[in-house]
Parts: sequence; structure tokens; C-alpha cells
Amino acid sequence: MGLFASLHNAVSGLTVNQSQMGLVSRNIANAGTVGYSRRVLNVKETSALGITAGAVREVSVDRVLDELLQKQLRTEAAGAAYTSVKADYLQRVDSLFGQPGSAAGLNTIYGNFSTAIQQLAADPASPTTRQNALASAQSLAATLNSLSENIQLMRGEIEAKIADEVQYVNGLLEGIELTTKKLNEIQDSATRQGLLDQRDKYIDELSGYFDLRTFDSGTGNFNIYTTAGGPLFVEGRRLRLQFDERFAVSANALYDPNPALSGLGSLSIADPIGGAIALSSQGLVRSGSFGALFDLRDKLLVETQAHLDEFAAALTTSLGDRTVAGTAATVGLQQGFDLDLNALQSGNVVTLEYTEQPAGTRHKVSLIAVNNPAALPLPAASTADPNDIEFGIDFSGGMGPAIAAIGAALATVPGGAAFTVNNLGAGVVQILDDGGANTLDVNALSARATVTALTDQGLALPFFVDGNSGSQIYTGSLDLGSQKRGFSNGIKVNPALLADPSRLVVYQTVPTTTAIGDPARPSFLRDQIQSWETDFTPAISLTGSTSIYRGTSGQFLDRVIATQSQAASNAQALAEGQEVVISTLRERFAEISGVNTDQEMSDLIAIQNIYSANARIVSAVRDMFDALLRI
Repeated sequence: MGLFASLHNAVSGLTVNQSQMGLVSRNIANAGTVGYSRRVLNVKETSALGITAGAVREVSVDRVLDELLQKQLRTEAAGAAYTSVKADYLQRVDSLFGQPGSAAGLNTIYGNFSTAIQQLAADPASPTTRQNALASAQSLAATLNSLSENIQLMRGEIEAKIADEVQYVNGLLEGIELTTKKLNEIQDSATRQGLLDQRDKYIDELSGYFDLRTFDSGTGNFNIYTTAGGPLFVEGRRLRLQFDERFAVSANALYDPNPALSGLGSLSIADPIGGAIALSSQGLVRSGSFGALFDLRDKLLVETQAHLDEFAAALTTSLGDRTVAGTAATVGLQQGFDLDLNALQSGNVVTLEYTEQPAGTRHKVSLIAVNNPAALPLPAASTADPNDIEFGIDFSGGMGPAIAAIGAALATVPGGAAFTVNNLGAGVVQILDDGGANTLDVNALSARATVTALTDQGLALPFFVDGNSGSQIYTGSLDLGSQKRGFSNGIKVNPALLADPSRLVVYQTVPTTTAIGDPARPSFLRDQIQSWETDFTPAISLTGSTSIYRGTSGQFLDRVIATQSQAASNAQALAEGQEVVISTLRERFAEISGVNTDQEMSDLIAIQNIYSANARIVSAVRDMFDALLRI
């Protein structure tokens, strides 16, 4: 190798060493910079005509990056954001229910009410026990009102939070677009690495809001999608999130994919050149904070509200409804029942049970009273039993048309053509089997009727009323939507009962007035609270299955509280576990892509040694040239 070649090689080495030292110093200076990836200099030995010349040259400045680990980190970041948001809200809901056994706990307040009714049954003549019963009832109603209001406040808070996050995410997408545009314009390797770091920082932050995937062809066609396929950034161009925030959120404000029917905002992504994709309605957001917020707003908190409404409705019904039993009837060979429909209110249910022969298949038909024809047909699952056959029966036109509607409905059920439905007059319907044909057997016919007055309608009384509509009697009406939905927000003690506490005991005024110490009504109320069972909607039955849950109001409440507490505990444990996972991944990522100052200093010493060696070569070649010149 000649002196010129040696000098050239050494000088090229010095040039590369200087760049390496500059890169190391830059790494060390950015050791604490969030999102900075360690840089390395790629070098290559020069060659000419396939012959290596020994000199080196800079090729590029690259980031030390494990792309697979980076992808996993972003996936887990979305999961961590989802579990964190969910755990936060479920913990808040759990705290609203109160610690079981504590003075402020919902189960304790309900227990106080139950105890007060027991004391009333034991001493019905005492004005003190009556006042205690009413006071405990008011406390229970106020607690349910507060719980329901806070649940809806949380849903409203989430609605506003989604709107705020949409604006912030649009800013992130704009940042990604700007950096991508610069990347397509700039060729300098070192500058490009800085831009890539900046873009990754935006994407890392974006992964906290969405579960996302990125695709980079290396030709500027950079794309970001949610894992379910929702586009966020396509062909180097950002799309824009849109959210039609609603400012009044109540129990009746439910999400519907049709914006015209929805009571809540919908998240969509819009292309600047036209067109939009609904992300929330098409299930394109599954994780991240957005996924958690939509799950909470549209499912979890809605279910919690339904739990409260179901409890409030069951408690009210247990005290304010009475059973109207059918009377056995025989007409020739036909057998069945007569039922008086006069006491029925809108929302009350007539239940018919029959057996279809010869297979012996049992069926249950629920005939739901309606006073608003526009409400028909009723939505599916209007009763708690998922296996019954349901019909809405219009009573607004009087008993004659209502009984005719019952006959028409029964004609459509399995084997129903064999029913005989007669109008006996005075509001009494008769339902008979087919007699000797043995096509079906009528097993039972009954109804639950809501009492509307404090006296002269039996032992039941409208203890609680619906304060959402003044002081309306709660009947479970479906005339204008479900009266049950949001009932816990408006449940209150009947003002007429507060005005005359004696009606807790006095249930009859004609032909004689109940004695003030008569235990009949207080004992009825006690027994209904302690023993009366009803079916609860399967979707919120808390059994983990589609089977109906049957129990008392108190049993249902205990199950609700226990399930809510367990859900909050599970969510917190999952959030903590997810945090451990993401912390571990971040540590691994930092080990690979982060700056280790000790390692950098060690590399710097090695580079300095190489620099010194190249400098000595230059010095030696210079001395040789001096010697040659002196000859």
C-alpha cells in the first residue's frame, strides 16, 4: 500500500471518527429526552471496480430500534389506557354504593328501611314507628336518587371527555402529517432520524387512545389504522375525528347507530376530500381510552343504572301491586279461567300459562296493558322472562276492544287457534281450552294490578311513586317508553302518605274504617319486603348467563352490590397487571433503544483510541514524506 493510500485511509477514518464522536455526544446529551432513540453511524469500506480500497465512508445515521417490541409496546399501551380508565370509573361507582355494612352503604340504608317496617308491624299503633318507617323510606329514596344522578353525571362527564380527547387526537394526527411531509422532503440521514423520533412520539401517544397498527412502505405511503380496520392516517394524509357531543345526558339518553335516534354522540373519522366512517357504531374502536370511555358510557354505566332502576321498580311493585287470580271456569267440556281486568293499569301484565298437546309443551304468554296505541308493537323483551310470548294489548278503547285484542293475540301462539276467548261483560275475560279435542290445556291465568289509592284497594299501597313525572303512580308503563328506565332517579315516598302516616295502617274506610292498631297492612308490607320474589331482567340478572334471576328486592340488591364491588376489584387488578406489563416492555425498549451513558462513554473511549491510531498513521506518513523530500 502506497503512502497516498495510507494517508487517504487514515484521513477517512479520522473523518468517520469525528462523526462518531459527535453522534455519541448527541446521544449522551439526549439521554433524558423522552422519545429519543439511540443513534449509530453506519459506515462502509470504499471500493473501486470491485477492489476494496481500505478507506471508509459514512453511509447513514440510523436509530437503534426493535420494531417488533415497539409494536407490542403500543398494543399494550392501548390496553393499559383501557384498563386504567375503566378501573377509575368502576372504583368511583363502587364508592357511590358505599362500603357494605357502613352507615352510608346502600345495603345498610335498605336494611334500615326493612327494619323500620318490621318495627311498624310489631307496633302499628305507635306514631313513632310510622314516622320512622317514612323517614327510612325517604332516606332510601334519596340515596337511590343520588346514585342515579351521579351515574348520569359520570356519563355526561365521559361525553365531554370524549369531545376533549377528539380535539387532542386531531392535534396528534396533524403532527404526524407534518413530520411525514418533512420526511418525504428531507434526505439528510441525521435530520430524518430526528423526524422519525418525533413521529414515533406522536404515534406512541396516539396508542393510548386507540388500539392501532402502522404500515410504512418506505416510499412515503405511511398509514395508521385501528386494529379493527378504522383508518386514521392514510397515504401520508391525516383524517379528522368528529364527535357530535350531546350536552344533556340522562338515563333515557342511549346510544343508537342512527344519529337521528341517538341520545349520545357518535365518533366518526372524516376525510378532508369527503366521506366519513363511523368508528363507534361499527365497532372499529376496541381498546385505548376511547374504547374504555365508550364501553363505560354505553354499556357498563347503563347497566349500573338499570340495576338501580330494577331494584327501585321491584321494591315499589312488591308494596304497590296485588295479584288478581283467575277463577276456574267450565263451559261444557271446555275448561279455563275467568279474570277481572278492571284493576289493570298501563304496564300491568296478564299471565297465561298453558300446555300444548299432545307433546306436553308448556308455554307462557304475557299480555301487557297499554293505553297508548302508538307504543305498539312493544319492543322485544318487555318483560323479564326471555322465554315468554309477549303481546301489547291496547286498553285505551275500553274493555270490549281490549278483550278482542287478547283473543286475536292468542290465536297466533302455538296451538292458539284452539283457544276460546269470551267477553263476559263488566271487564271480565274468559279463556277456555278446546274441550274434548285435547289440543291444549289452560293451566293458569292471573294478573298483577297496581293499586292507585291508599285505601279501599286491599293491603297493598303505592308507598313509592315516580317523581320523574310529578307524583305519578309507578305501574311499569310502556306508553311513552319504559317508565322503569330512570325510575331510581325519581323514586320518592308518596306525598299523600307523608301527609297522612296513618295510612300505613289504615287500609279500609268503607264500610268501616280499619282500627288504628290493626297489624294487617304493616305485616303485609313486612312480608312483601322479606319474602316476595320476582323475575329480574336477564341482561342484568348478574348470573353470567341468559337465565332469569328470581329473588326478593333485598337479595337482588345484595347481588348488585357484590357484583359491582367485584367488577371494580377485577378492573383494578387488571389495570395494575397491565401496568406491570407495560413497565416491563418499556424497560426492555429502553435497554435496546434508550441511551446508556456508561455504554456511550465506553464507546467514546474506543472511538478516541481509534482516532489516535489514525492520527499516528497520518503523522507517520507525514514524517515519511518529509524524509523523502530531504533526500
